[in-house]
Amino acid sequence: MYLRFVEGTDSQDGRWLTGVITAARVLKDEGRLEPYQVDIVEATYVWLNQHVPCPPFQRNLGSGKWTADAVAWFLPGATEAIQRMWELVAVLKDHDIPVRVLRTASPGMIVYRDEYQIVAETPKRA
Repeated sequence: MYLRFVEGTDSQDGRWLTGVITAARVLKDEGRLEPYQVDIVEATYVWLNQHVPCPPFQRNLGSGKWTADAVAWFLPGATEAIQRMWELVAVLKDHDIPVRVLRTASPGMIVYRDEYQIVAETPKRA
C-alpha cells in the first residue's frame, strides 16, 4: 500500500490535492508560520533532502517524460520518512488546514522508484 499526505478534506478528490510538503512550503513562503514552526519545517526538509532521493520532476516534466499529474507516494517501508511527514501535518493542522493520508495499491502508472517512494502518473478522471 502506497501512502501520500495531502492538503484537503474527505469530500475532495484526493487525486488532485496538493501534497503537504508543498502546502508547508507555501505557508512558510507567505510568512504565516511561527518561528518554531519554521524550524520544524526546515528541519524536516533538511532531513528529507539528506535521506530521501529527490525524483527528477523538473527534468522529466521539461522533457515531456512525465506530466504535471505525476505525484510521489511513499512506500510502506519508508517508516522514518513517513514519521517526518507527521511533523508537517502537525504544522498544517495548527493553521486549520485539513490533511488527509491517501492509501492505495494502485496509484497509477509508476514512472520512478527508489527505496523510499514511487512517482506515479495520476489516473485521469472518468
